[in-house]
Amino acid sequence: MSKQKTETKTVHLNTTESLTDQAIDAIAERTGRTLNAETKVQVMIPKIDGEPDAVECCINGYNYVIKKGMSVSLPKSVVSVLKNAGLV
Repeated sequence: MSKQKTETKTVHLNTTESLTDQAIDAIAERTGRTLNAETKVQVMIPKIDGEPDAVECCINGYNYVIKKGMSVSLPKSVVSVLKNAGLV
């Protein structure tokens, strides 16, 4: 099985200046394309009574809403965020 190489691009932002909605949308769109090109990983976030039925994960403005209790295929970067949060 061949490994898929993902190219990383660094974007420098001056966080003391306001970004336009158009610039924010462009960052989210680029992030979405990068995430969709990543290797996917099957995960399941356990469903726990009394807690919300879904988890939201946002990376650079690109959002995922992940239903708990179901096996889903997610980009490895999203899985990394979920692991860091202790959810998988």
